[in-house]
Amino acid sequence: MNKVTLALILFSFIFLPACFSTGTSNQAANSQPTVEETFAVPNSDINLTKPLEISRQPKDVARCEKINQTIEQSDLANARWGVIAVSLKDGRIVCGRDERKLFNPASIQKVLTAIVALDKLGADYRWRTSVYAAKAIENGILDGDLTIYGRGAPDFDGDGLENLVAQMQAKGLKQIKGNIIGDESFFKGDGFGDGWTWNDLQWYYGAEASALTFKQNEADVYMQDGVPVASSDYLQIQNDLQPKQADKSEGYGIKRGLGDNQIYIWGSDDQASGRMAVHNPPLWTAKTLKESLEKKGIIVEGAVRSVDWKARNKLVVENAVELAAVESVTLAEIVQRMNKRSVNIYAELLLRTLGKQFGEFAPDEIRQMQEVRGDDAAGAAVIKKFLRENKVAVDEIQIHDGSGLSRLDFVTPEAFARALVYAAQSKFSDVLINSLPIAATDGTLGGRLGKAKGKIYAKTGTITFVNSLAGYAQTPENEVLTFAIISNNVTKKSGGANVVDAIAVSFTEPIEPLSKEKQGK
Repeated sequence: MNKVTLALILFSFIFLPACFSTGTSNQAANSQPTVEETFAVPNSDINLTKPLEISRQPKDVARCEKINQTIEQSDLANARWGVIAVSLKDGRIVCGRDERKLFNPASIQKVLTAIVALDKLGADYRWRTSVYAAKAIENGILDGDLTIYGRGAPDFDGDGLENLVAQMQAKGLKQIKGNIIGDESFFKGDGFGDGWTWNDLQWYYGAEASALTFKQNEADVYMQDGVPVASSDYLQIQNDLQPKQADKSEGYGIKRGLGDNQIYIWGSDDQASGRMAVHNPPLWTAKTLKESLEKKGIIVEGAVRSVDWKARNKLVVENAVELAAVESVTLAEIVQRMNKRSVNIYAELLLRTLGKQFGEFAPDEIRQMQEVRGDDAAGAAVIKKFLRENKVAVDEIQIHDGSGLSRLDFVTPEAFARALVYAAQSKFSDVLINSLPIAATDGTLGGRLGKAKGKIYAKTGTITFVNSLAGYAQTPENEVLTFAIISNNVTKKSGGANVVDAIAVSFTEPIEPLSKEKQGK
């Protein structure tokens, strides 16, 4: 166990959830192999309005028997397992194990979020981030507050902010007689997912989803000249880290307050690091904007503030003057970044965007909640309605966030397999499929599934006691399967990935039909 892992265990208990991002560049995201370079997903015409039937073909029966043996002979036989594989050739269920039972899916939930977003918003959808004021700039002076207003752009960062400043400079801005305000009021509701555990919230993968998200609302803690520092002075560090001592074991802890940006570090070590969630990202954005303006020689007389949907003095866009604006990359690229590296905050912003755009057409199950629910709850209702109307899932499923970090999400393996069938038959099929990590090639599968390199495109999922995988696999007969593998109640230290991988690899390996004697058993 390395030192960083020990530190994280102090607050994450068993192991760090893999509903997370490790970062990816535009160049890296755009240089990955395409579906055509590995295996081709066939044009299928599976009628999802009809029940999917379990195959009795000898090879399918043998493959499913092998999968069941893999589970039963592992040290994870006592966990709950749901498995399904569906042929895109004819819609038969090649293998099913509790495929219609409900499971907590973890991060494969992002597949459902991506499919609904691509279908309803379109692959070319972009988010706009704007700077507003009550008046136009006159003689280099802005008389009043300057508001930076977010609409949920997942990729807004320092470059975008500098672009906004450059646009205002080009309009002659030299002085602001007012405050700098970070406004996240575009989204109504909670920034945290329903059903997230409190000890996830301090880490980058538990960052709050804000309409004014900045640098994915995360910052780094690392050692510099023997002292822990943060990548942004918006975080304040209290350091009680003691030098490493030869007669004591190494270990350190990092804790951020739930409602502040105070970072407390303690233990006995000469190293400490962590990727921390930033609380109140709109205020951080406003602070950074003010500093950037002042570095360019623009005088700012006021302070920095933030407002959300509850504020009475929030901006009325229709009555304001837009001084500058930037647009995000396309939804297609956001989905690729999200799925390749499992970026939770991207999924949560997609969920809230869906709720904001289409929530009025997806009534809440509890009628009284319709008018008061947040855009996160509305987005969950949009996804659930979509899955029901397109015969992907039944009403019993529960969706409470977009990323799969929630412990309140419950979906069947069959729903994932059907959703992937729907995606394969859609106009955005290439976008969705190419967004998935490729076995032993890239993303969260870069170091996994070596025996099936290039033959599996799939989304990974890991939170404490849950391990999952869902996507597409190519059989030795060049048949493409949609599949989902979900394990719950995995309490062994192995975490379940080894068994999940063994099942997935078996889809890509030759299989001999069972003898007639074994088929009869």
